[in-house]
Amino acid sequence: MKIRELIGLLFLALATVACQKPVEYPVEPKIAYESFTYLFNADSTFSGEGIISFSYTDGDGDLGLDERDTLPPFGFNDAHYYNMVVDYLKCVNGEFVKTPLLSWNVQTQTYDTVTFNARFKRLRDSEEPKAISGKMDYTLTVQNPFSPNDTVKFEIRILDRALHESNVIQTEAIITNPMLNK
Repeated sequence: MKIRELIGLLFLALATVACQKPVEYPVEPKIAYESFTYLFNADSTFSGEGIISFSYTDGDGDLGLDERDTLPPFGFNDAHYYNMVVDYLKCVNGEFVKTPLLSWNVQTQTYDTVTFNARFKRLRDSEEPKAISGKMDYTLTVQNPFSPNDTVKFEIRILDRALHESNVIQTEAIITNPMLNK
């Protein structure tokens, strides 16, 4: 009798697991802001960098690019070269405004626009559509040498290989020199 009950419970457990539906998400990526963390050197001085953490989902799992993804629409001069688009927002009179950052180019003796945009690697090797979810950490420079005591935010969106665009997330207010708070 006990063996029958055990076999029955085992069969019931297997049937329950087998009948679970696979996770489904929309084919457009979706991201959710998690946190921001300042990075400090071993001597406790601020490194000038921080980590933005966010979670993601994608219904067909086509997130990320390979190094060989250099032909249109992912070529160096193409609009979709970067699959993570990051905007810098500076606090001006109490409002956060998208602000281009400039960097002095010694060779050309002109200012260049700094970008926080990035390319992240493929999250799956297979081309077979399959829903994925996870967490991503993005390390970036937050201290602006031309204006070291700012309060800023970052807006981020990602694109998949089918050029589906995610929603936009925004960090909390970040002080570009956290040593001022000490």
